Amino acid sequence: MVAVQTNHTDGAAFATGSAGRLGTKGFMTQRTWNWMFVAMATLTAHVSRAENAFMGLYEGVYHADRSQNAKAVAKVIDEGPNYYRVVVQAEPLSPGDPTIQFEIFGVQQGNTVNLFGRSNAQRWQGSIVADKLTASPGYYGMGLEVTKVLRKSPTEGAPPPADAVVLLPFAPGKPPEASAWKGGAWKPLEDGSLQCEPNKGSINTKQEFGDIKLHLEFWLPLMAESFGQSRANSGVILNTLYEVQVLDSFGLALSAGDCGAIYDQTRPKVNASFPPEQWQTYDITFRAPRMNPDGSVREKARVTVDLNGVRIQENVSIEGATAGHPPGKPPINAATGPLHLQDHGNRVRYRNVWLQQLKD
Repeated sequence: MVAVQTNHTDGAAFATGSAGRLGTKGFMTQRTWNWMFVAMATLTAHVSRAENAFMGLYEGVYHADRSQNAKAVAKVIDEGPNYYRVVVQAEPLSPGDPTIQFEIFGVQQGNTVNLFGRSNAQRWQGSIVADKLTASPGYYGMGLEVTKVLRKSPTEGAPPPADAVVLLPFAPGKPPEASAWKGGAWKPLEDGSLQCEPNKGSINTKQEFGDIKLHLEFWLPLMAESFGQSRANSGVILNTLYEVQVLDSFGLALSAGDCGAIYDQTRPKVNASFPPEQWQTYDITFRAPRMNPDGSVREKARVTVDLNGVRIQENVSIEGATAGHPPGKPPINAATGPLHLQDHGNRVRYRNVWLQQLKD
Protein backbone atom coordinates (compact mmCIF):
# COMPACT_ATOMS: atom_id res chain seq x y z
CA MET A 1 0.00 0.00 0.00
CA VAL A 2 1.05 3.58 -0.55
CA ALA A 3 1.24 5.68 2.60
CA VAL A 4 -0.76 8.88 2.29
CA GLN A 5 -0.41 11.91 4.58
CA THR A 6 -3.31 14.36 4.46
CA ASN A 7 -3.44 17.83 5.92
CA HIS A 8 -4.99 18.44 9.33
CA THR A 9 -8.50 19.84 9.29
CA ASP A 10 -8.35 23.29 10.84
CA GLY A 11 -10.80 25.90 12.03
CA ALA A 12 -12.08 26.68 8.55
CA ALA A 13 -13.56 23.18 8.29
CA PHE A 14 -15.08 22.91 11.74
CA ALA A 15 -16.53 26.42 11.55
CA THR A 16 -18.59 25.48 8.50
CA GLY A 17 -19.31 21.86 9.49
CA SER A 18 -21.94 20.48 7.12
CA ALA A 19 -23.69 23.84 6.76
CA GLY A 20 -22.14 24.45 3.33
CA ARG A 21 -20.87 27.77 2.00
CA LEU A 22 -21.00 30.88 4.11
CA GLY A 23 -22.02 34.33 3.04
CA THR A 24 -20.24 37.54 4.06
CA LYS A 25 -21.83 37.54 7.49
CA GLY A 26 -21.01 33.84 7.86
CA PHE A 27 -17.42 34.50 6.88
CA MET A 28 -17.01 36.86 9.81
CA THR A 29 -18.43 34.15 12.07
CA GLN A 30 -15.96 31.67 10.58
CA ARG A 31 -13.08 34.04 11.34
CA THR A 32 -14.35 34.26 14.92
CA TRP A 33 -14.35 30.48 15.25
CA ASN A 34 -10.85 30.30 13.77
CA TRP A 35 -9.61 32.86 16.26
CA MET A 36 -11.24 30.93 19.12
CA PHE A 37 -9.51 27.73 18.03
CA VAL A 38 -6.09 29.39 17.89
CA ALA A 39 -6.59 31.05 21.27
CA MET A 40 -7.81 27.87 22.97
CA ALA A 41 -5.05 25.77 21.44
CA THR A 42 -2.50 28.27 22.71
CA LEU A 43 -3.96 28.18 26.20
CA THR A 44 -3.91 24.37 26.28
CA ALA A 45 -0.55 23.73 24.64
CA HIS A 46 1.02 22.92 28.01
CA VAL A 47 -1.77 20.60 29.17
CA SER A 48 -1.17 16.85 29.34
CA ARG A 49 -3.33 14.73 27.05
CA ALA A 50 -4.29 12.71 30.14
CA GLU A 51 -3.57 9.45 28.34
CA ASN A 52 -6.37 10.23 25.88
CA ALA A 53 -9.02 10.00 28.57
CA PHE A 54 -11.61 11.65 26.30
CA MET A 55 -11.10 9.49 23.20
CA GLY A 56 -13.59 6.69 22.68
CA LEU A 57 -17.21 5.67 22.29
CA TYR A 58 -20.10 7.41 24.06
CA GLU A 59 -23.73 6.24 24.18
CA GLY A 60 -26.93 7.99 25.24
CA VAL A 61 -29.70 10.17 23.90
CA TYR A 62 -30.18 12.70 21.12
CA HIS A 63 -32.98 15.18 21.82
CA ALA A 64 -34.56 16.26 18.54
CA ASP A 65 -36.73 18.66 20.51
CA ARG A 66 -38.56 18.69 23.86
CA SER A 67 -40.86 15.84 22.86
CA GLN A 68 -38.85 13.43 20.70
CA ASN A 69 -35.65 11.52 21.53
CA ALA A 70 -33.52 8.88 19.83
CA LYS A 71 -30.70 6.59 20.86
CA ALA A 72 -27.35 8.10 19.96
CA VAL A 73 -23.65 7.33 19.89
CA ALA A 74 -20.75 9.75 19.69
CA LYS A 75 -17.25 8.74 18.63
CA VAL A 76 -14.61 11.07 20.04
CA ILE A 77 -11.49 10.91 17.87
CA ASP A 78 -8.12 12.30 18.92
CA GLU A 79 -6.65 14.26 15.99
CA GLY A 80 -3.71 16.08 17.52
CA PRO A 81 -2.57 17.83 20.68
CA ASN A 82 -5.73 18.81 22.56
CA TYR A 83 -7.89 18.64 19.41
CA TYR A 84 -10.84 16.27 18.95
CA ARG A 85 -13.38 15.44 16.28
CA VAL A 86 -16.76 14.12 17.44
CA VAL A 87 -18.89 12.02 15.07
CA VAL A 88 -22.52 11.86 16.25
CA GLN A 89 -25.01 9.28 15.00
CA ALA A 90 -28.62 8.92 16.14
CA GLU A 91 -31.34 6.49 15.16
CA PRO A 92 -34.04 7.67 12.72
CA LEU A 93 -36.83 9.52 14.48
CA SER A 94 -39.53 7.84 12.36
CA PRO A 95 -39.62 4.74 10.11
CA GLY A 96 -38.15 5.59 6.74
CA ASP A 97 -36.25 8.62 8.01
CA PRO A 98 -32.48 8.72 7.46
CA THR A 99 -29.99 8.16 10.26
CA ILE A 100 -29.06 11.44 11.93
CA GLN A 101 -25.34 12.12 11.59
CA PHE A 102 -23.18 15.20 12.08
CA GLU A 103 -19.78 16.27 13.38
CA ILE A 104 -18.67 18.82 15.96
CA PHE A 105 -15.22 19.56 17.30
CA GLY A 106 -13.42 20.22 20.53
CA VAL A 107 -10.30 21.59 22.18
CA GLN A 108 -9.06 20.40 25.56
CA GLN A 109 -8.53 22.95 28.30
CA GLY A 110 -7.37 21.33 31.51
CA ASN A 111 -9.80 18.57 32.49
CA THR A 112 -12.49 19.68 30.02
CA VAL A 113 -12.93 19.44 26.28
CA ASN A 114 -14.86 22.48 25.03
CA LEU A 115 -17.09 21.54 22.09
CA PHE A 116 -18.16 23.82 19.26
CA GLY A 117 -18.91 23.87 15.57
CA ARG A 118 -21.56 24.54 12.96
CA SER A 119 -23.39 21.46 11.77
CA ASN A 120 -26.83 20.78 10.28
CA ALA A 121 -27.34 24.59 10.14
CA GLN A 122 -26.93 24.76 13.93
CA ARG A 123 -24.16 26.23 16.04
CA TRP A 124 -23.37 23.64 18.68
CA GLN A 125 -21.67 24.22 22.02
CA GLY A 126 -20.94 21.83 24.83
CA SER A 127 -18.26 19.98 26.76
CA ILE A 128 -16.78 16.67 27.76
CA VAL A 129 -16.13 16.42 31.49
CA ALA A 130 -14.95 13.09 32.93
CA ASP A 131 -17.06 10.53 31.05
CA LYS A 132 -19.99 12.81 30.18
CA LEU A 133 -20.49 14.57 26.85
CA THR A 134 -23.24 17.17 26.50
CA ALA A 135 -23.89 19.55 23.63
CA SER A 136 -26.71 21.74 22.37
CA PRO A 137 -27.42 24.56 19.93
CA GLY A 138 -29.35 26.23 22.75
CA TYR A 139 -32.98 26.17 21.67
CA TYR A 140 -36.08 23.99 21.01
CA GLY A 141 -34.78 21.46 23.53
CA MET A 142 -32.37 20.06 20.93
CA GLY A 143 -29.26 18.46 22.43
CA LEU A 144 -27.04 15.48 23.05
CA GLU A 145 -26.36 13.63 26.30
CA VAL A 146 -24.02 10.64 26.12
CA THR A 147 -21.73 8.75 28.49
CA LYS A 148 -18.44 7.03 27.70
CA VAL A 149 -18.58 3.24 27.40
CA LEU A 150 -15.96 0.56 26.85
CA ARG A 151 -16.82 -2.23 24.46
CA LYS A 152 -14.83 -5.45 24.23
CA SER A 153 -14.87 -8.03 21.50
CA PRO A 154 -16.71 -11.21 22.50
CA THR A 155 -13.85 -13.24 21.04
CA GLU A 156 -11.00 -11.41 22.79
CA GLY A 157 -8.83 -13.97 24.52
CA ALA A 158 -10.53 -16.90 22.75
CA PRO A 159 -8.55 -20.08 23.52
CA PRO A 160 -7.37 -22.21 20.60
CA PRO A 161 -9.34 -25.44 20.05
CA ALA A 162 -7.60 -28.77 20.43
CA ASP A 163 -7.07 -29.10 16.67
CA ALA A 164 -5.73 -25.56 16.18
CA VAL A 165 -2.33 -24.63 14.80
CA VAL A 166 -1.07 -22.10 17.35
CA LEU A 167 1.04 -19.50 15.59
CA LEU A 168 1.46 -16.99 18.41
CA PRO A 169 0.56 -18.31 21.86
CA PHE A 170 -0.79 -15.81 24.34
CA ALA A 171 -0.18 -15.75 28.08
CA PRO A 172 -0.77 -12.43 29.90
CA GLY A 173 2.45 -11.00 31.29
CA LYS A 174 4.69 -13.33 29.28
CA PRO A 175 6.48 -12.49 26.00
CA PRO A 176 5.18 -14.78 23.25
CA GLU A 177 7.21 -17.50 21.62
CA ALA A 178 7.40 -16.73 17.90
CA SER A 179 9.19 -19.72 16.38
CA ALA A 180 6.35 -20.27 13.88
CA TRP A 181 7.38 -17.09 12.05
CA LYS A 182 10.22 -15.91 9.86
CA GLY A 183 11.16 -12.56 8.37
CA GLY A 184 11.34 -9.20 10.12
CA ALA A 185 12.81 -8.54 13.56
CA TRP A 186 9.59 -8.05 15.54
CA LYS A 187 9.70 -7.50 19.29
CA PRO A 188 8.07 -9.81 21.87
CA LEU A 189 6.53 -7.69 24.64
CA GLU A 190 5.77 -8.38 28.30
CA ASP A 191 2.03 -7.96 27.67
CA GLY A 192 2.06 -11.19 25.66
CA SER A 193 2.08 -9.56 22.21
CA LEU A 194 4.47 -9.36 19.27
CA GLN A 195 5.13 -5.81 18.08
CA CYS A 196 6.08 -4.76 14.58
CA GLU A 197 9.38 -2.89 14.58
CA PRO A 198 9.03 -0.27 11.83
CA ASN A 199 10.96 -0.91 8.64
CA LYS A 200 12.47 -4.17 9.93
CA GLY A 201 10.32 -6.22 7.57
CA SER A 202 7.05 -8.15 7.52
CA ILE A 203 6.78 -11.65 8.94
CA ASN A 204 5.43 -14.87 7.43
CA THR A 205 4.53 -18.22 8.90
CA LYS A 206 6.98 -20.99 8.09
CA GLN A 207 4.05 -23.26 7.32
CA GLU A 208 1.71 -22.84 4.34
CA PHE A 209 -2.07 -23.16 4.52
CA GLY A 210 -5.10 -23.41 2.27
CA ASP A 211 -8.63 -23.18 3.69
CA ILE A 212 -8.51 -21.84 7.24
CA LYS A 213 -10.49 -20.36 10.09
CA LEU A 214 -8.18 -17.75 11.64
CA HIS A 215 -8.32 -15.93 14.96
CA LEU A 216 -5.97 -13.08 15.83
CA GLU A 217 -5.95 -10.00 18.04
CA PHE A 218 -4.36 -6.67 17.22
CA TRP A 219 -3.59 -3.39 19.01
CA LEU A 220 -3.13 -0.09 17.17
CA PRO A 221 -1.04 2.78 18.50
CA LEU A 222 -2.64 6.22 18.61
CA MET A 223 -1.21 8.30 15.77
CA ALA A 224 -3.37 11.36 16.34
CA GLU A 225 -1.64 13.68 13.90
CA SER A 226 -1.57 11.13 11.08
CA PHE A 227 -4.38 10.52 8.62
CA GLY A 228 -5.45 8.10 5.92
CA GLN A 229 -3.06 5.21 5.32
CA SER A 230 -0.54 6.72 7.76
CA ARG A 231 -2.72 6.04 10.81
CA ALA A 232 -1.54 2.76 12.42
CA ASN A 233 -1.30 0.74 9.22
CA SER A 234 -0.66 -2.99 8.91
CA GLY A 235 -2.38 -5.92 7.25
CA VAL A 236 -3.29 -9.59 7.62
CA ILE A 237 -2.41 -11.15 4.28
CA LEU A 238 -3.72 -14.62 3.44
CA ASN A 239 -1.57 -16.82 1.21
CA THR A 240 0.74 -13.74 1.05
CA LEU A 241 -1.68 -12.43 -1.60
CA TYR A 242 -5.06 -11.43 -0.18
CA GLU A 243 -4.96 -8.60 2.34
CA VAL A 244 -7.48 -7.88 5.06
CA GLN A 245 -6.59 -4.32 6.01
CA VAL A 246 -5.50 -3.31 9.51
CA LEU A 247 -5.83 0.43 10.16
CA ASP A 248 -7.10 2.90 12.75
CA SER A 249 -10.52 3.56 11.18
CA PHE A 250 -12.44 4.48 14.34
CA GLY A 251 -15.19 6.95 13.49
CA LEU A 252 -14.54 7.05 9.75
CA ALA A 253 -16.87 6.74 6.77
CA LEU A 254 -15.49 3.53 5.35
CA SER A 255 -13.64 2.98 2.09
CA ALA A 256 -11.90 0.02 0.47
CA GLY A 257 -8.74 1.08 2.29
CA ASP A 258 -10.04 1.01 5.86
CA CYS A 259 -9.89 -1.57 8.60
CA GLY A 260 -11.66 -4.77 7.58
CA ALA A 261 -11.54 -4.02 3.85
CA ILE A 262 -10.36 -6.58 1.34
CA TYR A 263 -7.71 -4.08 0.45
CA ASP A 264 -8.63 -1.88 -2.52
CA GLN A 265 -11.42 -4.27 -3.48
CA THR A 266 -14.30 -4.53 -1.01
CA ARG A 267 -15.08 -2.13 1.83
CA PRO A 268 -16.60 -3.43 5.07
CA LYS A 269 -20.38 -3.46 5.43
CA VAL A 270 -20.20 -1.53 8.71
CA ASN A 271 -17.57 0.25 10.79
CA ALA A 272 -16.91 -2.06 13.75
CA SER A 273 -13.53 -0.55 14.69
CA PHE A 274 -12.67 0.22 18.28
CA PRO A 275 -10.53 3.24 19.21
CA PRO A 276 -6.76 2.83 19.02
CA GLU A 277 -4.90 1.59 22.11
CA GLN A 278 -7.55 -1.07 22.65
CA TRP A 279 -7.35 -4.76 21.73
CA GLN A 280 -9.42 -5.76 18.70
CA THR A 281 -10.14 -9.12 17.09
CA TYR A 282 -10.34 -10.65 13.64
CA ASP A 283 -12.10 -13.95 13.08
CA ILE A 284 -11.61 -14.83 9.43
CA THR A 285 -12.84 -17.80 7.40
CA PHE A 286 -10.86 -18.12 4.18
CA ARG A 287 -11.56 -20.42 1.26
CA ALA A 288 -8.54 -20.56 -1.01
CA PRO A 289 -8.95 -20.42 -4.79
CA ARG A 290 -9.49 -23.67 -6.65
CA MET A 291 -6.90 -24.02 -9.37
CA ASN A 292 -6.87 -25.92 -12.65
CA PRO A 293 -3.85 -28.11 -13.51
CA ASP A 294 -2.57 -25.41 -15.87
CA GLY A 295 -2.50 -22.83 -13.05
CA SER A 296 -5.65 -20.98 -14.08
CA VAL A 297 -8.37 -20.27 -11.53
CA ARG A 298 -11.44 -22.49 -11.48
CA GLU A 299 -13.02 -20.79 -8.44
CA LYS A 300 -11.93 -17.51 -6.89
CA ALA A 301 -10.87 -17.20 -3.26
CA ARG A 302 -13.61 -16.21 -0.81
CA VAL A 303 -13.50 -14.74 2.68
CA THR A 304 -15.77 -13.95 5.62
CA VAL A 305 -14.51 -11.46 8.22
CA ASP A 306 -15.75 -10.67 11.73
CA LEU A 307 -14.19 -7.59 13.33
CA ASN A 308 -14.74 -7.34 17.09
CA GLY A 309 -17.54 -9.89 16.83
CA VAL A 310 -19.39 -8.03 14.04
CA ARG A 311 -19.77 -9.56 10.55
CA ILE A 312 -18.26 -7.00 8.17
CA GLN A 313 -17.52 -9.21 5.12
CA GLU A 314 -19.82 -12.08 4.13
CA ASN A 315 -18.41 -14.76 1.81
CA VAL A 316 -16.83 -12.10 -0.39
CA SER A 317 -15.14 -13.11 -3.62
CA ILE A 318 -11.53 -11.92 -3.88
CA GLU A 319 -10.61 -10.70 -7.35
CA GLY A 320 -7.03 -11.94 -7.36
CA ALA A 321 -4.10 -10.48 -5.47
CA THR A 322 -4.90 -7.24 -3.63
CA ALA A 323 -3.13 -3.92 -4.27
CA GLY A 324 0.54 -3.96 -3.41
CA HIS A 325 0.93 -7.50 -4.74
CA PRO A 326 1.55 -7.14 -8.49
CA PRO A 327 0.32 -9.93 -10.76
CA GLY A 328 3.11 -12.42 -11.26
CA LYS A 329 5.12 -11.17 -8.26
CA PRO A 330 4.06 -13.47 -6.58
CA PRO A 331 1.48 -15.29 -8.74
CA ILE A 332 -1.90 -13.64 -8.99
CA ASN A 333 -3.56 -16.60 -7.23
CA ALA A 334 -2.32 -19.50 -5.13
CA ALA A 335 -4.12 -22.45 -3.52
CA THR A 336 -1.80 -22.43 -0.51
CA GLY A 337 0.61 -20.01 1.09
CA PRO A 338 1.89 -18.63 4.38
CA LEU A 339 0.07 -16.14 6.60
CA HIS A 340 1.74 -12.73 6.36
CA LEU A 341 1.65 -9.88 8.92
CA GLN A 342 2.64 -6.61 7.33
CA ASP A 343 5.25 -4.08 8.41
CA HIS A 344 3.88 -0.77 7.14
CA GLY A 345 6.13 1.32 9.37
CA ASN A 346 3.90 1.45 12.48
CA ARG A 347 4.21 -0.26 15.89
CA VAL A 348 1.12 -2.44 15.57
CA ARG A 349 0.92 -5.40 17.98
CA TYR A 350 -0.50 -8.90 17.49
CA ARG A 351 -1.30 -11.64 19.96
CA ASN A 352 -3.26 -14.89 20.35
CA VAL A 353 -2.91 -15.97 16.72
CA TRP A 354 -4.17 -19.44 15.85
CA LEU A 355 -6.02 -21.17 13.05
CA GLN A 356 -7.91 -24.30 12.17
CA GLN A 357 -7.29 -25.97 8.83
CA LEU A 358 -10.59 -26.65 7.08
CA LYS A 359 -11.65 -29.40 4.74
CA ASP A 360 -13.56 -28.55 1.59
